[in-house]
Amino acid sequence: MRSEVLLFILLLPALGCAQILSGDSIADPVLPADRHLPMGIRSAGMGGAGVAIAEDYSSLFYNPANLAYISRFEAAGALQFDILNYKGTLDGDASSEGSDNYIKLQSVGGVIPVPTSRGGLVFGIGFARTNTFDRRIRFKGVGDDGLIYDGDESVKGGLGKFCIGGGIQVSPYAALGMSLDFYAGGERYSWYYDRVNPGGTDWPDTVERKTILDDIRDEYSGIGARFGTLIVPNRFVQIGAYISTPTLINIDEEGVLRFDSLTTGWEVYQEDYDYIESIELTLPWRFGAGLAIRPTDWLVFAGDAEYVDWRQIEYDEPAWMLYQNRLMDDDFRPTLRWSAGGEVTIPVAAIRLRGGFSQEPIPYQVQGGDRVRNTISGGAGFILGDLVSLDMATQFSNWNADGERLDEEYRLARIWLGLSYRF
Repeated sequence: MRSEVLLFILLLPALGCAQILSGDSIADPVLPADRHLPMGIRSAGMGGAGVAIAEDYSSLFYNPANLAYISRFEAAGALQFDILNYKGTLDGDASSEGSDNYIKLQSVGGVIPVPTSRGGLVFGIGFARTNTFDRRIRFKGVGDDGLIYDGDESVKGGLGKFCIGGGIQVSPYAALGMSLDFYAGGERYSWYYDRVNPGGTDWPDTVERKTILDDIRDEYSGIGARFGTLIVPNRFVQIGAYISTPTLINIDEEGVLRFDSLTTGWEVYQEDYDYIESIELTLPWRFGAGLAIRPTDWLVFAGDAEYVDWRQIEYDEPAWMLYQNRLMDDDFRPTLRWSAGGEVTIPVAAIRLRGGFSQEPIPYQVQGGDRVRNTISGGAGFILGDLVSLDMATQFSNWNADGERLDEEYRLARIWLGLSYRF
């Protein structure tokens, strides 16, 4: 097979089926740049806001300076349940739809206060899933060109990070914090694509059928750091901010690529490749800030914003992917991801009710459809004996990606369940 055909097949996992049908050439979507997850059930119920309001181990992932104001030991964990509904529409007519379910560990962590004569010094350690890669799209039917299409693209996996860090009060009104982030994750990509010409010789090169089957697995690892500050000018207001350094990501990829063509003479041409590759890339700086307002002891409002210029993503290895760097300026964009929410405490019932909204812009070029993902969330916490807290949160979002020929629709319902213990 010619080298350019092999390169095309290697790029299939990154391009996605919408790009294949359109034929456009753009920079590959970078999965760690997209589909971010809230960390910590309390923040998840408040739309994902946590930079100025996180009061548990999730401070490690939002703003490590918040740790300085925690006075008790803590151990906590949470599970995540996803229900993804999808629909693929080919040439505005033929449609296929379905639903997939996923259950995963979302987070686990702990907080360790250190006795001091003044102020606070607190350390934390934990793991949280930061991005989800789970996605599925199917399409099947007769296209406007008279060809019969059958496609099924599936991505399973995600990216998480292990954090260790601490926060220290530098005055009664301010704290500083730092965390080291060690990224780990995995992805399994499956791609089935079948195109049949019922008319035989009317198709160029007399090819009646073309079939592609891929099964590729990726292992992610990386390292980064986050520096944060928290200012508490009075009992009603908290202001937080952080800077995350560029993150170095390594992707070890291996799998099987198969390409079949069936000619009019019923001669099958088949090629199989055992594919092994190592990819290195750098994600850009991140800048975030948050504000929390407590008008009373039983009510709090919070909001976050994060700015990232995704055009600064850069491939370092392998050499054949370096050409992608020159496409970043046109095919990625800066984004401002924001979230807002609130929490009300009902002391008599020992319940905390939460709600929020968030908006995540899609960082890479999309062919029509939504440029952002809007998410509504809610949740509740049940306090048991001032030591144990049972928490849950829900999140609902939807987005579309419209191509020249294939339109994709996604509807996502997510549930978190968690338990925390302070002593």
